[in-house]
Amino acid sequence: MDDSATERPPGYRYSRRDTFALIRRLSVVDNARNAWLLMLQWAIIAAACAIAIHVDRVPVYLLAGVVIGSRIQCLAVMMHEACHGLLFSNRRVNDLIGDLFVAYPLALSIDLYRVAHMVHHRHTNTVRDYDYRVQRKDPDQHFPKSGRQMLVLFFRSLFGLNYYRVARAARVWSPLANFHNPRRFGFDFRLALRIRYVVWALLFYGLILWSPWRWQLLGLFMIPQFIWANVFNRIRAMAEHVGVADERELNGTRTVIPTLLDRFLIAPFNVGYHLEHHLFPSVPGANLRRLHGHLMTDPVYAANAHITYGYRGVIRELMPPPAIDPA
Repeated sequence: MDDSATERPPGYRYSRRDTFALIRRLSVVDNARNAWLLMLQWAIIAAACAIAIHVDRVPVYLLAGVVIGSRIQCLAVMMHEACHGLLFSNRRVNDLIGDLFVAYPLALSIDLYRVAHMVHHRHTNTVRDYDYRVQRKDPDQHFPKSGRQMLVLFFRSLFGLNYYRVARAARVWSPLANFHNPRRFGFDFRLALRIRYVVWALLFYGLILWSPWRWQLLGLFMIPQFIWANVFNRIRAMAEHVGVADERELNGTRTVIPTLLDRFLIAPFNVGYHLEHHLFPSVPGANLRRLHGHLMTDPVYAANAHITYGYRGVIRELMPPPAIDPA
């Protein structure tokens, strides 16, 4: 991958000249749809918690944890949408709702996440890209890995043996890590935002601790976050830019066409169409699949875009190719 933050070879960028009219149509934010989807995720989380606590059996708690974890992944994708101003068309509403109901429950901040993420878009796969620097420092994100090494990686991820690496990288986006030193990572996490987080935390965690089911609620909400961030979100993240040729813009980011199970566990709301998102970040996730279909009619795009079918396909791509029997 290119370590230069400013120079790309001639012809690196994909021409967008013939897509302007379509992109304008696809870049409309559907406020009603997003509000409904956000309420739905929280309704599912609340229902899963209520059923698990009412039944009070270990298998039901485990099933509820899977359901809640999948909804937490949906919230994480919605945080990414809010970072781009695509959750709600009004910027103040977008950032406020994005913080209170999406980012804060994940111990993150829209404003903090946006700072690093916009740089990631401007300088993808270069040393100015925070995500790229994290990948270079983390041996878990060095590929290819053999089948045995992949199994070890997922075992360590499932049981949290490498979670500290995820937490260390995510501290840049966390209000807690930036509270006492608001300019720690080069962004002024201003006082009003810090106060807003404190008020939210007192209300949210205060209500949970006040509840007679406090430990069940904390476990049902926190444990799935831990597992999803370190297993399924890790798979989603490594699929986006790891193991790509990056000879041109079209193969510097990977699009994954998800299976039904992929959409439930890893890539809800079309987040797997990551190449399309990088090319046209003004397009909401709801329209990325349609955008992908249009771009595939362009022979240049179809011939050069890095497209993988399913996250199992990504894992296979990140393993050494099978040996060819000379006989």
